[in-house]
Amino acid sequence: MRADRDGERARKFSRRSLRAGIVCAVSFAVIILCVILERVDGVAEWGARHISRPIVWLLGHITSAFPFSLFEVFVAIAVAGALSLIVVAIVYCANGFLRRGLSHLCVLAAVAFSVGAVYTVCTGFNYYRDPAPVPMAEQGEYTAAQYAEVGEMFFDEFAELLSEAEIDEEGDLVSPYTPDELARVLQEEMKRLDDPSFGGYYSSYTPHFKSMLASEFMSQLNLTGITFVPLGEANVNVDVPTYQWVTTAAHELMHAKGVMNEGEANLVSYWLLMTSKDDFLRLCAMIRIAPNLISLAPPDGGATSDEWREAIYAAGYGEIVEYNSKYWSRFDALGKLSNFFNDIYLKFSGLSGTNSYNDGAQFDGEKVPVVDDEGNQVIDPDTGDPLWGYQITAHSSIQRFVAKYYLG
Repeated sequence: MRADRDGERARKFSRRSLRAGIVCAVSFAVIILCVILERVDGVAEWGARHISRPIVWLLGHITSAFPFSLFEVFVAIAVAGALSLIVVAIVYCANGFLRRGLSHLCVLAAVAFSVGAVYTVCTGFNYYRDPAPVPMAEQGEYTAAQYAEVGEMFFDEFAELLSEAEIDEEGDLVSPYTPDELARVLQEEMKRLDDPSFGGYYSSYTPHFKSMLASEFMSQLNLTGITFVPLGEANVNVDVPTYQWVTTAAHELMHAKGVMNEGEANLVSYWLLMTSKDDFLRLCAMIRIAPNLISLAPPDGGATSDEWREAIYAAGYGEIVEYNSKYWSRFDALGKLSNFFNDIYLKFSGLSGTNSYNDGAQFDGEKVPVVDDEGNQVIDPDTGDPLWGYQITAHSSIQRFVAKYYLG
């Protein structure tokens, strides 16, 4: 009788392992098929619009019914479940029940491959689709003098908005919105992406971003937000400096709307905030992109760029920068590990690793002599050395959309 029971158990675990193996094989096939198709011209864009988008729309409307982050719940259950299966498998194997132990590991593998397949279907096409459309100037459309004028207008307005903003005693920008209020404000802002001029590139669905309960742990990992696309959720670390959780919320929402390239998600979110009629949103974007625009100063040996810096620091920019530096200086070890794995994931997805976050900020330039009105190179009166400046030869996407915004 006991032998019969043992035989039935053995067959049961064999059947379980077989089913898990089938699930793994099918999931792996789906992943490979998507990886191949998303690299075919035209297929990625079609898949992003007609496969990924409907799935995210459906699941997003379901998860939006919950006021908390289902992603955090999913991660907690996944970690607990995986550890439990591994422990049980080890115990079985240690006691001589190798088949039972392996069957539990097969179940774990089946779950992992299934999640991977769903994630690939929902996100893979979006990594290889056409570039996200943003109104910006073409290379060479404006002269260096016009770009210098753009820089002047930007930093004048930036200093004005800073002087009107409230900064607390620690140096953090004070938000007029709670995270929940900001989520609704951003949903309204995102409706501008439904304009026909964008050709339906962006999904019309914008989730209500969720504040993460594990924000402190996210900071330890140097993460300001995460969007698990299959759940249609944009999750934001609200412990970070105010301007960062505002710009991060817009960035993560762009992922939910079909923009997976990190640099493009930054670019579109900065454009959306910068062109808003809400001064607070515009200020948060300006804090983010100001370092990329200081180089628009004319090649005058740093005189103009120094004036711009002095103006914004006098208006409170220095306090915000110092607070940001102090906040992030508390997190280091886990952050490096997190960045390492994030870099691997982004490279596997077809991007340039964590460098892809800066794609919209890349510009090229050259060293040029500082000259007077007669074309003669200016000499530094203190050192007697010729003065040199920096002239941009190819402007970044951020510089070009700001130029289009100011100059039309």
